[in-house]
Amino acid sequence: MDAILREQDVSASVDRETGVSRFAGSSMPIDATGFQAGDDALATLACSITGARRKLADHLEASLFANPGLDIMLFLFAEGLNGATVTTNACCAAAGVPRTTALRWIKLLQDRGLVLGSDDVSDRRVTMLALSQTGRSTIRAWLTEIAAIPLQRAGPQDR
Repeated sequence: MDAILREQDVSASVDRETGVSRFAGSSMPIDATGFQAGDDALATLACSITGARRKLADHLEASLFANPGLDIMLFLFAEGLNGATVTTNACCAAAGVPRTTALRWIKLLQDRGLVLGSDDVSDRRVTMLALSQTGRSTIRAWLTEIAAIPLQRAGPQDR
């Protein structure tokens, strides 16, 4: 994602042997073992989808196609590739909607078990976010399906 979104990012440390990541300054472990070979290409696709959605706003009113939940999950997938966690503020910026709307979506994603959050112990005002294993596998499956679309030709049953 772009540098503006990374301005307040705080990365986690990842134990390469166990694959367990910890939020910077937090005791909450995040399982980073769920990433697989090929996920870097899917992270690139996630960034491309986000960029394409932003370009659509040049042609149509953004509120017609806003989907903050998807934008947040795509952002966390791309940023989490190396076990990174990001601040709530960075996720709010990535969602492209008012902060209160983004926070409501983050809460919904947490309630559904798709996003994990933890306070940074060095600054309790900062909440760090990452996709849960379920969130990561869901976005991976969707991106994998999308990546296959250009290889498929619509048959009569698809028309």
